[in-house]
Amino acid sequence: MTTARSLASSAVFSTGGIVLQGVSRLVYTVLIGRFFGTDALGHASALLSLSIFAALLWPTAAGNTASRFLALGLRRRVSDRTLLRALDTTMAVSSLVLGAVAVPVARALGNTWGVSFLAGLLVVGYGVYAFARGAQLGYGRSRRVALWDGISASVSLGALVAVCVGGLGGVVLVPLTLGYAVFAVACWPRGGDRPVPSEADPAGGALAVGDALGFARWNVLAGLTTNGLLQLAMIAAQVVAPGERAGAYAAAFTLATPASMLGQAVSQIVIPAFAHEGSRTPLRERGPLLATLAFTAVAAVVFGSAAALAPWYLPLFYPAEADEAIPYLRLLLVGVFVFTVALLPAAMLLASGRSRAVALTSATGFVVGLVVIVAAVPTAGVTAGSVGFLAGSCTSLAALVALAVGRRAR
Repeated sequence: MTTARSLASSAVFSTGGIVLQGVSRLVYTVLIGRFFGTDALGHASALLSLSIFAALLWPTAAGNTASRFLALGLRRRVSDRTLLRALDTTMAVSSLVLGAVAVPVARALGNTWGVSFLAGLLVVGYGVYAFARGAQLGYGRSRRVALWDGISASVSLGALVAVCVGGLGGVVLVPLTLGYAVFAVACWPRGGDRPVPSEADPAGGALAVGDALGFARWNVLAGLTTNGLLQLAMIAAQVVAPGERAGAYAAAFTLATPASMLGQAVSQIVIPAFAHEGSRTPLRERGPLLATLAFTAVAAVVFGSAAALAPWYLPLFYPAEADEAIPYLRLLLVGVFVFTVALLPAAMLLASGRSRAVALTSATGFVVGLVVIVAAVPTAGVTAGSVGFLAGSCTSLAALVALAVGRRAR
């Protein structure tokens, strides 16, 4: 019961923080569209997706690794200093590499060199945010995460208002980068207040760095194949139909993706919670199965309502793009629903240390989705990414459920 209460409390605070970030990002893109036009909205949304996609190549995996292994360290009362030093090093190297590579990629998407440089900084900013957030959740500090999510979101929006009022369209990415940096500085794991090593640790008083980095490497593939297609859908729209059509698609995209944060918030809590339990938690067990079914039911209500009410609320946010964006939004919502449901069994499997199995399973869906995107471009045009994302998400969900049901806990 105590664990259930703790899980529920952590889920509430983590979800609250994610909701704040989601609302902030939605308002962010709405302001860009209103002040700088549909074309600017398309470019900004593509670069936001680029930052999230780039983070999947290491920072997000490092955050998930910190979430799981720091939680294990608390349970076993062992030192986490060596692990944190290793993760800090990998974050420093990956941030420099990903930020540098993002610059020419952003340029290839039709941005100026100045904007492309700022896109590189955004990639770094989102990456350190993702890592710091995962680490704090590993320590069970969901309240702190929610607090700084709110503060960083406020910083971003406040700075963006100044940018919009000043007509500084070339620096619209800077406020968001600033907000992520504020969060990372405040929440970076420092390892200074950890329990002292005890005899409870069979490995001799420290978390195994090799095991953690091995988990992270497989988590890169798992994260990329689980979350990458959604970001590629927006990037594909910008490549296939740059300009007004990509801007209309971006309007739909920015309204569809915040709902997926519900699953991301819950999955971030599931990983450290079940790591504490030390259970493999396959869907053959009653508790995880009921939790998955309940979550699916809630998600169905959320996404079904969002699709049904799209003609009412979409014009409130994007009046100029509403008519064209409604069908884009509904198709995206179907894909995001399937994607969101798949996050829970994936998180349960990751919590049990089966990152390799999740990675290989999700890779199947990613390959299917990528093939469909390429094949659908001639006929689907700007929505090719949505069609591929839906196909890949359905494949991943089916494979993950089969994996979780097919093996009993030992």
